[in-house]
Amino acid sequence: EKFDFDFINYEPDSCPDISFLYIEIDNKIGSYKDYLQSYFQDLPNNRVNFFTDISNYVSYELGQPTHCYDFLSLQGTLELKKIDQKNDFTTLQDEKILIDEGTLVFSINDEVINLAGIMGGKKTRCSDKTTKVLLECAHFKPEEILGKSTYYGLNSDASHKYERFVDPNLQELAIKRFIKIVEDHADIKEIKLYKNSNYKHQDRMLELNSSKINNILGTNLDDKIIIQILNYLFFELVDNKVKVPSFRNDIHTTNDLAEEIARIVGYNNISSQSINLPEIKIEFSLSQFLRDFLLKNGFTEVINFQFSNIEESETISIDNPLDQNKTRMRNSLKDSLVENLLFNERRQKSSIKLFEISDLYSI
Repeated sequence: EKFDFDFINYEPDSCPDISFLYIEIDNKIGSYKDYLQSYFQDLPNNRVNFFTDISNYVSYELGQPTHCYDFLSLQGTLELKKIDQKNDFTTLQDEKILIDEGTLVFSINDEVINLAGIMGGKKTRCSDKTTKVLLECAHFKPEEILGKSTYYGLNSDASHKYERFVDPNLQELAIKRFIKIVEDHADIKEIKLYKNSNYKHQDRMLELNSSKINNILGTNLDDKIIIQILNYLFFELVDNKVKVPSFRNDIHTTNDLAEEIARIVGYNNISSQSINLPEIKIEFSLSQFLRDFLLKNGFTEVINFQFSNIEESETISIDNPLDQNKTRMRNSLKDSLVENLLFNERRQKSSIKLFEISDLYSI
């Protein structure tokens, strides 16, 4: 049944697809079935309450985080937005934090009830007495959640998954699975669904170039073998193009396809070839002299990632970056060192003396 739910999504770019499921059950909840019981015994995990336990199990089983609100605690229009001023928030684990402006949250009457994609709030959490629940099932863009749980000092399984990308086509299955598990343990009195979607999945298609893949890997694999391996990994061949499955957000180029094939073939099964590089003899190393001098004077050497997200006229873009948020070679040490400084300041270090000696890259 369609759920006429009072919800406004002010940030469709950050959360293009979200659903809310309303379920009401009677008071009687049966003992947990073996599959659910083993989730707590074998891993082990702590039981919280009926609906939260199912939410955690679905996240474990399918990889789609969900969040449960006690429906009777929601009084007013639920809004998803980025707050325009700092706001106090008490998490469902009873941790009090101050949320910065610009953070994505769920709120009612300008009161934050959920740090979106990270952790719900104490005021609207479920309990053993909850019989009417509102299940939130969303797709958040990874860059919107990235680093937030660390910044606020929260331990969040949901953010761990959202940061690494959750398949946008997984929501319907997760909702159906949630319903089925509830049905296995209780009598459902009423069930309704609300969907708010601004998302249209675009299939990612890549040219299949076996010659290029073999050149990248240094192999001589037959076309049939390459196609067979890709099929094993849920890639489809359509008109000599490779259709990337929706859950593989890390596949963008032929280099990525080559890496997938190499994993299955086995790197140890790819013959190695020697590379002859000219030997450079350096009698005096200025960098080593500087390193020794700074270390003796109380500095700590840091080694930062060679890539950044800062675009300047002379930066070099990477075709197949390890991290989609850092797609360029850095041409300055300043930003990395400032991040190191802020990291140590947040941990109340009384003295911070850092240095880095590293190569820079520019056009």
